[in-house]
Amino acid sequence: MLTITQVHYIRKLFFDKGKTFAEIEKATGHNYRTIRKYIEMKDFNESPKKVKPVNKSDYLRPYIRACLNGDNDLKLKHRLYKAESIYRYLKDDEDIKITISKRRFRTLVAEEKRNLKTKDEVYIDLKHPGGEAQLDFGEVYVRENGNLVKKHELVISFPYSNAGYVQITESEQSEALFEAMSAIFNHIGKVPKKIWFDQMSTAALRNKDSEGNPQMSKRLMRFSTHYGFESVFCNPYSGHEKGSVENKVGYFRRNLINIRRDIKDLDEMNRWLLTACDNDQDRAHYQKRESIKVLFQQEKEMMRGLNKIPIDMSRMENRKVDKYGHITFEGNRYSVHPSQVQATVHVQVMAKTLNILNSDYKVIAKHQRDYHKDRTHTHWKDFIDPLRQRPRAVKYSGIYQLLPDIWQTYLDRLSKADMKESLSFLKHCLVHQDLNTAETVLKTNMFNKSTSPQALWTTLYRLSEDKAIYESVNRTLKTPSMPTYKTNLDHYDTFIQGARNER
Repeated sequence: MLTITQVHYIRKLFFDKGKTFAEIEKATGHNYRTIRKYIEMKDFNESPKKVKPVNKSDYLRPYIRACLNGDNDLKLKHRLYKAESIYRYLKDDEDIKITISKRRFRTLVAEEKRNLKTKDEVYIDLKHPGGEAQLDFGEVYVRENGNLVKKHELVISFPYSNAGYVQITESEQSEALFEAMSAIFNHIGKVPKKIWFDQMSTAALRNKDSEGNPQMSKRLMRFSTHYGFESVFCNPYSGHEKGSVENKVGYFRRNLINIRRDIKDLDEMNRWLLTACDNDQDRAHYQKRESIKVLFQQEKEMMRGLNKIPIDMSRMENRKVDKYGHITFEGNRYSVHPSQVQATVHVQVMAKTLNILNSDYKVIAKHQRDYHKDRTHTHWKDFIDPLRQRPRAVKYSGIYQLLPDIWQTYLDRLSKADMKESLSFLKHCLVHQDLNTAETVLKTNMFNKSTSPQALWTTLYRLSEDKAIYESVNRTLKTPSMPTYKTNLDHYDTFIQGARNER
């Protein structure tokens, strides 16, 4: 079985370079059938370059750049800018060994000055071919439950048509990145041929290859191979290389997100944003004076088809359950069923949720992923059975503080036997109903002065029974009118008179 790096290379040779099977077989050494297998593959759920010799004087360049960039708030004549001054300054530093001549040193300073001047003063008006996209993250502030919280916006822009799409994420981690990208791909029904990334840690590893190029992470390589796009990384600190998406980040923040800042459901908000981005394309292109929607439809013809097989980009981590029935993940504690205490469980990490699986990879708990720190999330219904065995511990448990006041008061005055029965009823409500139902039942019983635990079950069944059986009867129906019938008893008189005559 080939690695994802080898698969990615084979597909690149075939789809991007136009190589034949025979040419790929000669270039890679892999069998013809193996090459064909990976080129035809749709579901991805699971030549050497000469190294540039290192110049012995290059180790001084970072120090020279630091001197040239230092004290930028001062005028040039007050800064450490001349080659002779920089040479003397570095010569006095005991940690820096200058082993080159002054002439060579002056040449290095002159080269670095030219690089700075080129970077600061010269820009290239880039021409963007159709079917390519740029991607970037930005920060936004939204209101959740009345509180202003920071979230992130992922923006994909298409420079050729000036179209763009945005999604709000909880973080800039890889799970959020892949989920948002998949949502946009599925919405537009196409995939860009090439996507330009910042050198973000979610997309590229921080180390570089021998030529100084960023290395693509294995997860992004699998994701890009599945959807069939090429990943390209911009130079560091070079925002002008993807100016289209840089502008779109601010544009969507001002014109879409800030005007609808209140969020009740993040998934619903993201669906609305995709539709709003479609509607935003009704305006004209800033240069071409043609509708962005028309240009984007033309650009979509230059993109790749969408792989409709969903790809699972979640990751698995192992955690040990502590004696309190919780695991620790990203600074927070999440509950597991008490039967797993001291066991090792698998954590399936997704953008919004965490699935906790046992050793047989069966899901035993689900939690919303919390991006804050030092919080504890507990499914108390899993811990009621141990509390039934130790009812005196109920008052000191976390579930007691979460109960409504009426339930706290009720439990305080119960006997041990009644406490066990009441906890069984409470667990039933938490599993099959909710805590509000348990509160409503107890309030009804307290009003009717029926406080036994057995009466709780009766009230629950009465409140949850299907009333539609008799409520559906139309009570406005009237008795149907019947035709009148006139009684005539004369023939009876005739019969009776005849009987009398016979006597």
